[in-house]
Amino acid sequence: MISSSLTFVRLRKKRFMKKTALLTITGLFPFVVFSQPLDLLNNFLNETKQASGAFEQQTFQKDGKPAEELQKGTFSFSRPGKFVWTYTSPYPQKMVCDGSRIYIWDEDLNQVTVRSAKGAIPKSPASILFGTQSYKKDWNATQPKQEDGYTWITLTPKAKDASVNSVSFGFKSEKLEKLIFVGSMGEKTNLTISDLKTDVQLSPETFKFTAPKGADVIEVK
Repeated sequence: MISSSLTFVRLRKKRFMKKTALLTITGLFPFVVFSQPLDLLNNFLNETKQASGAFEQQTFQKDGKPAEELQKGTFSFSRPGKFVWTYTSPYPQKMVCDGSRIYIWDEDLNQVTVRSAKGAIPKSPASILFGTQSYKKDWNATQPKQEDGYTWITLTPKAKDASVNSVSFGFKSEKLEKLIFVGSMGEKTNLTISDLKTDVQLSPETFKFTAPKGADVIEVK
């Protein structure tokens, strides 16, 4: 049934660790060949059309203390605009974007939140990976740096009211393996990619979502 957005008050305390799901959802993927450090990111975005893999994600407070338990899951995407982001532990949750709408299913609550991709993705980290336009329209790239065996490329938003301060991409052996999101309040989310596959052929059905029987469906305008 369709419920009012006021039903969000039913969400339990554990939901804190899911608040950043849509933000970090996006974080992620493939194998690229480069001649200059910044080409790592540019080639990744230009050449990789589909990919799948697994991830581990953890968010830390500004003081460095863990803000949540370690989260694990899988992902797949098809550019532009389609992705599936599935948390398997500690709490099951699935996000699906079909190119026009984003569906967030909380298995524990049997609740589906639906929102427009047009309103949620632009100028967010998701726009870098899944958007239709060049990231250069809304993001500035800093000078790449070498640290801990990784080549790091950091993007900062041009908008002053952005939800994040920066998104950093960590490449190792010409492969994207890590992402770091720094939020506007200083919180930091680390995301590690594994089992990355960029030669996949994903069916259009992968990015279709049907609400489970009996689920509450909340439309967010």
